[in-house]
Amino acid sequence: MSHRWLVESDDDVLIFIHMLPNSSKKSIFGVDKWRGELKVSVLSPPISGQANMELVELISSWASVKKKNVVIDKGHKTRKKIVRIRNIKYEYISQLIGE
Repeated sequence: MSHRWLVESDDDVLIFIHMLPNSSKKSIFGVDKWRGELKVSVLSPPISGQANMELVELISSWASVKKKNVVIDKGHKTRKKIVRIRNIKYEYISQLIGE
């Protein structure tokens, strides 16, 4: 089963994210059904890639993978991002979010 926010790509998964930088707390809120994206907030401002680095750290911690396995494929300068997690099962990420 494919979710709009989560796509299987060979041995990787792609996660479509709507990021809220410069927030009061760091959190993965869950899937925004209307947007079809995983809603994530980070503390860092979107300056010099700080928010992107914090996003990679948050996703790697949440998915229990090394930071080198989490890559922002698209959206380095926008709130809408596509994040690739290498060598992980689709089902594992789907279970983490509770779907």
